[in-house]
Amino acid sequence: MNSYDVRSQDLRRNARQPCDYPVSVMWREAGQDRFVQAKVLDICEWGLRLQMPLALAHQTSLTLAAPRLRLTERASVRHSTRLRNTNYAVGVEFASGLRWKQKD
Repeated sequence: MNSYDVRSQDLRRNARQPCDYPVSVMWREAGQDRFVQAKVLDICEWGLRLQMPLALAHQTSLTLAAPRLRLTERASVRHSTRLRNTNYAVGVEFASGLRWKQKD
């Protein structure tokens, strides 16, 4: 197996569930509170992937509010990747040991 094959594997701890829910994202940048409406692309026990109109720096601390997922939580940015359009995929990990569980 070459190095390309290893990098192309999904190394996530848990499988992600696709979803399409709105989420409010709040953070502080240069002393200013920032807010943006984003979309949850997928979610797992440890975090989620957002579609946002801008990239965020690694380890930026966020507050997320996604009522349809019954989720209001702090999170930290793990990565930002440009999508094919003008948006970014922003991967975040929940803070404080939160583990999301799907409600029955």
